[in-house]
Amino acid sequence: MEAYVAEPTTEGKDPKTHLQAVAHVLPKSTFLRNVGLKSIEMKRKAKAAAMNDLVHELESDLQAEKMGSTGLRSKVAELEKQAQDQKEAARKNEEETEKLKQQASEIQGFLRSLFGNKFASPDAQQ
Repeated sequence: MEAYVAEPTTEGKDPKTHLQAVAHVLPKSTFLRNVGLKSIEMKRKAKAAAMNDLVHELESDLQAEKMGSTGLRSKVAELEKQAQDQKEAARKNEEETEKLKQQASEIQGFLRSLFGNKFASPDAQQ
């Protein structure tokens, strides 16, 4: 410490104080660690490491949520496609039903003209 204070200073700079010497030597010293105290720098490093771990944990959680979100989006898209296909199938069934009704009406008309009204429909007999 005394050697640090005794070092010559460059022109225009103030001489080094004892406080600056302690601040310079203290981080290199193991005395505080040996007596169970941590230096401010060690505390800062521990806090920075803890924050870094927390950031990595949050990033991995975010990544997992993004992957889950992507999976859900693909499932939603698949379900939407299935719903669209079912709507298309229902529309085709409805068209087919209308065609069959039309054909039944034409056949009924033909039977009426062929046999008369009494055999054409079941409610006509009553």
